[in-house]
Amino acid sequence: MKELFTNKKSIVNSLHGIDMNLIHQGLLHAIQDLVFIVKVVENKWFQYIYVNEKGLQYANLDESCYGKTFQELLPSDVAHLLQVQYEDVLQKKKASTFRDYVTLHTGEISHYESSLNPICSADGTCQYIICITRNITEQIQEKAEIQEKQMLFQSLLEYNDDAIVSLDLTGKITYTNPATYTIFGYSDAELENQSIFQYIADGDINKFKNMFQDALQGYTNQVSAKKSDHKNGCELYVSFKTVPIIINSQITGVYFIARDITKQILNERKTEHLAYYDQLTGLLNRISCTEMLAHLLRGKKNFTLILIDLNQFHLINDTFDHETGDEVLKKVARRLESLIPKEAYFFRGHGDQFVIVKENTDKEYAEKFVQMLLKGMEKRFVIREEEVYISASIGMVMSPTDGEDEQTLFKRADVALARAKEQGKGNYSFYYCGLNAQREKQFMMENQLRQALERNEFTLYYQPQINIVTEEMIGMEALLRWNNKELGNVSPGEFIPLAEKTGFILKIDEWVLHEVCRQIREWLEKGITPVPIAVNISAKHFRSFKLIEAVTNALTTYRIPPHLLTIEITEGALMHKELSEKVLLRLKEKKLEIHLDDFGTGYSSLSYLKQYPIDTLKIDRSFMQEVGADEKGTNITTAIIDLAHTLGLNVIAEGVEEAEQIQFLKEKNAILAQGYYFNKPLSINDIERFYFKTDKK
Repeated sequence: MKELFTNKKSIVNSLHGIDMNLIHQGLLHAIQDLVFIVKVVENKWFQYIYVNEKGLQYANLDESCYGKTFQELLPSDVAHLLQVQYEDVLQKKKASTFRDYVTLHTGEISHYESSLNPICSADGTCQYIICITRNITEQIQEKAEIQEKQMLFQSLLEYNDDAIVSLDLTGKITYTNPATYTIFGYSDAELENQSIFQYIADGDINKFKNMFQDALQGYTNQVSAKKSDHKNGCELYVSFKTVPIIINSQITGVYFIARDITKQILNERKTEHLAYYDQLTGLLNRISCTEMLAHLLRGKKNFTLILIDLNQFHLINDTFDHETGDEVLKKVARRLESLIPKEAYFFRGHGDQFVIVKENTDKEYAEKFVQMLLKGMEKRFVIREEEVYISASIGMVMSPTDGEDEQTLFKRADVALARAKEQGKGNYSFYYCGLNAQREKQFMMENQLRQALERNEFTLYYQPQINIVTEEMIGMEALLRWNNKELGNVSPGEFIPLAEKTGFILKIDEWVLHEVCRQIREWLEKGITPVPIAVNISAKHFRSFKLIEAVTNALTTYRIPPHLLTIEITEGALMHKELSEKVLLRLKEKKLEIHLDDFGTGYSSLSYLKQYPIDTLKIDRSFMQEVGADEKGTNITTAIIDLAHTLGLNVIAEGVEEAEQIQFLKEKNAILAQGYYFNKPLSINDIERFYFKTDKK
């Protein structure tokens, strides 16, 4: 104890020999911070009395600054800032801290924190203020970096489209981002401190618990396309993953991340639907048909392939518009669908074709089945308050008898369908070997038809129209004939439908118009007084304003008086009321006569006769054949004649062949007729010889 006391005493004695001013001065110079000591003068001004080396460098000063004020040494803005801070310390006599920054010549910014400490005398007067300024640029930058990272992380959470939920080690929810509410409909308040497991579907709970435990062991897992429920009960599809939360190398929880993939799943389903279903009718499409046939053929199944084609469906599109045509196709699909048994497969092919595949059927069943389909198609369709009748033709093949692959089956079904069409509307046909030859003939006919005009293979014949009272020719109908080197004389009943189907009929119509006008001009120049000649115009051409141009061009080219050219159309051409009226009015403006051919056999409507400027009705040969042979047929013909007379229209009876028919027409005061009773269609030479009394033989 005595020894310890002796040591302390020696230490104190040694301190008396030290110059404390030197020590203080050394400390001030050794400090790495900036040190400024000012003296308070007249209780307002502050004079520098000491600045350490670093302070002099920082303020760009030297020792000559001692005894001078801020205002004498520093820029006014800096001096003002310091004056305010120092006065505050002087007034409050309490230490104060403030921050400022300096922009260096390099453009970098240095941040400083200054601590002002008052030195007061025993009576409380503040005599000195010591300022210690520290460069805090690194701390500021570190803090800014930390804040930036926090903001980036916060943005990642807050603006992420995926739901991000943080869970503690027990699975309780500690945080949810805004997307969680967007996807699932639950707010932060509803989810906080709730167990995540109560929101997992029962079927997925075990899998999710395993994923959660894996995350606690440091592993991530992901699951795609799982059903989930929105708070309001609607069904969602989500993919989700679990990720461990690691802080300071310790797993403190788990992130549950969920992505809403409902749209993606629905789009995939929509894409699949687009691939295998027809978008207009909702029926399975041709791709589905191909896959079904492949399945049946691989299994060596017996089945019947039925190909249904709507007759002259193009008239619907041409007469109304494609939108109306689509409506008709949908109605046809629904009607056929209602007639087909559940075990049959029903597809839409291309355009206006439908396909039915029925397993384990014999020929007798198939025949009864398609007869039922055709009968069902006889009922009218009502489209935009218009009554429309659509007939169909059907071709059938039976596998494996008629083919053991899809291509062969469809090719032969097409052949059978073509044969059904040749038999007339509303017919069906099975395939048999001899049909291939007929199909080849049709292909050849189509190819030859396209070259017929260039080869001058068409000829016009003229059938006289006779006044049965005076027995004078009052007009003629121009009838087209085709003679081909390979096919010989081709019936109009064969090549006209083909020309209409291919669209070649438009060129044929124009040729006929020009040829008739050329012939009339020739007769006029010979001094022959011609009679009006009727030209049949196809429905396709009639529904185009190109007809007006074609007629005008022919009349102008050959300088033909309009009354010598008659335009003859069928009822099918008048299905589109607005367009039909415009075309007819344009034709009447040119002073042309309009004949309505085959009245009563097509899309008959009395509104046609009331609305359109028609001059003459032509009674179809089918009605004339029934005169005297069938009472109903005779009554219908009488009614047509009476109707025409009532409306002030002329009547021309077609297909007149018997004297009994002539007598009937006279009794009904229908005095115009054409047919074999008078003459068959004649060549130019025969017309001139028999009716214009020329010397040609």
